[in-house]
Amino acid sequence: MVYNEKRDKLLFCKRIKEPYKGLFNFVGGKINPEEDGFAAAYRELYEETGISEKEIELNHMMDFTYYNQDCYVEVYVGYLRREVELKVELHPLYWLELNEDFFNTSKFAGEGNIGHMVEQVVQYGSGVSGERDSDRASINKDNSLTTKSLPSEDMNQLGTLDKNSLSIGVDGCKGGWIVASIDHGTLKIEKKTSIEEIVTYYDGFDYFLIDMVIGLPSGKEQIRPDMYARQIIKERTSTIFPVPCRQAVYAESIAEAYEENVRVLGKKFTPLTVGILPKMQELDTFLQEHEEYKNVILESHPEVCFARLNGKTVLSKKSEYEGLVERVQILQKYLPRLNANDLMQMAKQNRCNVDDIVDAICLAITANLAKQGLCEVIPEEPMIDETGLKMQMVIGKV
Repeated sequence: MVYNEKRDKLLFCKRIKEPYKGLFNFVGGKINPEEDGFAAAYRELYEETGISEKEIELNHMMDFTYYNQDCYVEVYVGYLRREVELKVELHPLYWLELNEDFFNTSKFAGEGNIGHMVEQVVQYGSGVSGERDSDRASINKDNSLTTKSLPSEDMNQLGTLDKNSLSIGVDGCKGGWIVASIDHGTLKIEKKTSIEEIVTYYDGFDYFLIDMVIGLPSGKEQIRPDMYARQIIKERTSTIFPVPCRQAVYAESIAEAYEENVRVLGKKFTPLTVGILPKMQELDTFLQEHEEYKNVILESHPEVCFARLNGKTVLSKKSEYEGLVERVQILQKYLPRLNANDLMQMAKQNRCNVDDIVDAICLAITANLAKQGLCEVIPEEPMIDETGLKMQMVIGKV
């Protein structure tokens, strides 16, 4: 998708052969084996139009997979930096006004896909922020992702990142944990298999926040921070799961866990809680066996942190594309080079949900703010469980 320098026209080719003969389509071509998508996009654009990398910056906006056609499509978008003399390779080229009905399948190829892509740019922007390609977020061979923050003078009034610290944010995922680290201003995202692997790899961190229960109640009189968190995000209280008692977490079966929770706390817990019982046990066991990390690895909650970074509760669901984009835009206030589509691609490669990655980044940013004294603990005077763990959450200040 190529916009002119005034951003009021889109570049199309008119196909002279099938498929879609006689219809307008975006320029494009095939990605060669072992070729990077960005490299292919710039190469095909130059071959089809004569537009070089010096004259446009492309952003990876979205992907389509057509399983019944065994076809995978990557979509890139950009704005020309200056007027360019087009060079036709095969299909004639045309600049079309933005008031066209791009969903008109008698004029445009793709069964409505062109209209959908244009609408995405209208609603959410192109993702092009003016950075050099060498500074964009990049997915590495080990499926980790790195991106640099902007210099502090380019950040907005919400705050700047501490460029002299190592801050860690962790969220559980299928098969392990997603770790977002902000190391001296550079974000890196990786998947690790265990808590022990995380602390070994990131030895020397300044602040470590995790979206997992720390401090397990052993009786009704012990109050966790969950009730305080629910008061902050009253519209999204369902995202804060009921925490089981210590006896239930270490039960030998789910049936026994339910029985123990009813016996100790007088209530059951939800099926969603059942899914994270192994993660609760892993983290608690690690902390019991490594006293030096007790009350050093700290609990937080992404939705509460997003509310604090945003100034109000984020009502959209991060499992949906719109919710993902909204949260990435909040995080871009601190890491402007984040891109929703890069995160989606990385989630596929790491076989995790993209919201696991987004949550980990949110906690890493909050950890960085905590290092600067810009966070608070709820409740202000937390209770302590029977093993010495504080039952608290670290969140951003109002």
